[in-house]
Amino acid sequence: MKEIDYEVKHFKKTLTTKEFFEKFYNFELVQGFCKECPRYDTNYSCSPVDIDIKNFVLEYDFIDIHVTQLFFEPKDYEKEYNSDELKELLYNTFFKEKQKIVNKVLESEKDYSKAESLTGPCNHCAENCKELFSKCKHPEIRRYSLASIGMDSRKILKDLFDIELLLINGVLPKYLNNITSILYKK
Repeated sequence: MKEIDYEVKHFKKTLTTKEFFEKFYNFELVQGFCKECPRYDTNYSCSPVDIDIKNFVLEYDFIDIHVTQLFFEPKDYEKEYNSDELKELLYNTFFKEKQKIVNKVLESEKDYSKAESLTGPCNHCAENCKELFSKCKHPEIRRYSLASIGMDSRKILKDLFDIELLLINGVLPKYLNNITSILYKK
């Protein structure tokens, strides 16, 4: 597949962790979606997690929520992609941009007295690490996903950024979104 042009927009909001937890925690709803994922219960950064989620979130003071949004050229939306072409397109655009913001947020952990990014799912040792190991081999670098801690990404996008969550479902949606966050104490 030839290189594809796209536009990237970045948005950021900061909330107290208390406000964030109260507005966006919806464990039962989110876990329903998580259970449909082939990675469910196979990875230590994905659902189900073995932490007290409320205490985990509230041990920090603030959360920065970063949204990366990708837009493509009109001609790219008109094309029909087979499964492999769509995967390649996502790898060369969406996942490339996601990795950039993940690296930036992970690096910013050093700026705080205590911080942890929400960038999961983890792929440091193996996608199915729960099946291979009795406990996480790298807890110092494991990062949870928003979904694994019961946070409603659809509501976060809508309420904070006025963005609708669009699913891929085999076609290129009119934009792609990624949410990467960091919990921190000043």
